[in-house]
Amino acid sequence: MRIDIQNKTNFIKAMHTILPDLNMSDFSGISIDSRNVRPGDIFLAFKGESTDGHKYIEHAEKSGAALAIIENNTEPTLPVAQVKSTRHFLNDLAAAYRKNIACPLIGITGSNGKTTTKDLLTHVLSVAKDTMSTRGNFNSTIGVPLSIFECGGNEDAAIIEMGASMPGEIEYICNIVQPDMGIITNVYEAHLEYFGDIDEVAKTKSALFSYLGKEGTAFINMDDPNISKMSIPCKGVEYSFTKPADYQGSLSSENQTLTINNIAINLSSPSETMGMNALAVFSIASHLGMDAHVIKTQIESFQLPSG
Repeated sequence: MRIDIQNKTNFIKAMHTILPDLNMSDFSGISIDSRNVRPGDIFLAFKGESTDGHKYIEHAEKSGAALAIIENNTEPTLPVAQVKSTRHFLNDLAAAYRKNIACPLIGITGSNGKTTTKDLLTHVLSVAKDTMSTRGNFNSTIGVPLSIFECGGNEDAAIIEMGASMPGEIEYICNIVQPDMGIITNVYEAHLEYFGDIDEVAKTKSALFSYLGKEGTAFINMDDPNISKMSIPCKGVEYSFTKPADYQGSLSSENQTLTINNIAINLSSPSETMGMNALAVFSIASHLGMDAHVIKTQIESFQLPSG
């Protein structure tokens, strides 16, 4: 996993906040995999369950790493900064970087549909707004802090996908990325071997709404019984197929035509699930000021990625 640093000035400010004695000030990217290191990168020597990044510092150096962040007291030939935890270092660095980001951050979580909703929202917003979004499935407690460095800070919107495989992980991620808006696509019985029951899944996902506070905006799927009863401490924008809502949707019998507030949209991938994803995206894009007919055109031109 590797990312490019988009705003070098903001990044150096964040680095000096965490490592005030560091004299270096020119980095191109960050990698936690020595195989992906490029010249000028920072290599984070992570300790995982099956491997230890400290074993690959020499390989990272040969690939051009400019700095290694380490936990162990090793003496490689490239410059290093020793910290108690490379994981905590990444989180603190990402949080410090986030403070210099001016654009609104939209957090997306849920049991299913996170990536499709993120990709569709990016497709819709990018036609009218400078938009950043997390790549692929970089939605974990490691992937999200890394992804934040791909946000330059002056975009019109940044879309951050947040995944959770264990209780408490959405709250953990929110404390780092500090979202301004949030959407929970749905709550299903996923990863129950870690959560125990669906109530614990809902509790973990609801941390996104709880974090937003009075100034935030939550986009609420009123058709999901677990989401519709969540406490909303901020402004709520509701969408639904079955209940009165700010954005009322309906699907044709073959799920090909989605109608939202009297605007008919032809879905390129007809299904009830895609209809709900499109309804959610329409709600967010409309709230952000996009013209409804521009949103319609973008939804109709969206193609699901392979897989």
